[in-house]
Amino acid sequence: MANLRDIKRRIKSVRNTSQITKAMQMVASAKMRRAQDLALRGRAYISALANVLQHLSVSIEQAGTSLMQQREHGKTLVIVVNTDKGLCGALNANLLRETILKTPQDADYMCIGAKLSPTLQRLGRNVRFTFSVSDNMTDVELKPIFEALRRGFEDGTYNRVLVTYQKFVNVMVQRPNIHELLPVTAAELMEVASMDDIADTQEGNFLLEPTPADLLASILPLYVSNMLVQLILEGKASEQSARMVAMKSATENARNLIAELTLDYNKARQTQITNELLEITTATRAME
Repeated sequence: MANLRDIKRRIKSVRNTSQITKAMQMVASAKMRRAQDLALRGRAYISALANVLQHLSVSIEQAGTSLMQQREHGKTLVIVVNTDKGLCGALNANLLRETILKTPQDADYMCIGAKLSPTLQRLGRNVRFTFSVSDNMTDVELKPIFEALRRGFEDGTYNRVLVTYQKFVNVMVQRPNIHELLPVTAAELMEVASMDDIADTQEGNFLLEPTPADLLASILPLYVSNMLVQLILEGKASEQSARMVAMKSATENARNLIAELTLDYNKARQTQITNELLEITTATRAME
């Protein structure tokens, strides 16, 4: 009898868990659609912005703006775009592996998302900043990130800024990737400008007002900030996709486990009924 009670208790527990994972799957699915839409639309905007900068960068020397200066002295800043919560499969583990293998050990780290910050510290990495960004990113949340990033690069503390993030490919595939955010190079602008189908195919002279140098100085910070936002959006879309897939798998596993436990319960119940019948039959014959 105790065995039957244990099985019933386990069935109830697993069923409650499956209801939770099913609800989390539905929430992640709704968030994923929005995050995916934002990430895909952001790619077109960044591509168009890079296309404009590409025309401007050929008009002046790259050394004319601080965000394009190549420096020999200074440290590397690594921005790790991870998640604030778990239950998203191996997403953070894969990103951590890529970060550890392909970034300098003596670099400073900025974590956007709190999940990997303690792990990086345990591995001996210098985590200087940790920020949390909600699904609906606001200027209030992003402003301290941009200020710390730009101030550290312009004052010479950092000569290079890398961003490690999960690139959104589709619902089932997210790939850890490393993007060099600063300094901005002409090669990067050409690569980003060709990322979307809206690349400018017109050739000829452009009327630029004010001067190309002034335009580059005002547009380049906009490009850097929006590129970082785009990489965060890629990470958000990857996170919700991975969480939806993980919760779907957990729900299916719970249902399979419920089916197995129900079969075990029925077998145990049948055995109990059989034993009770045997006891009744034995007692009846003994009384005859």
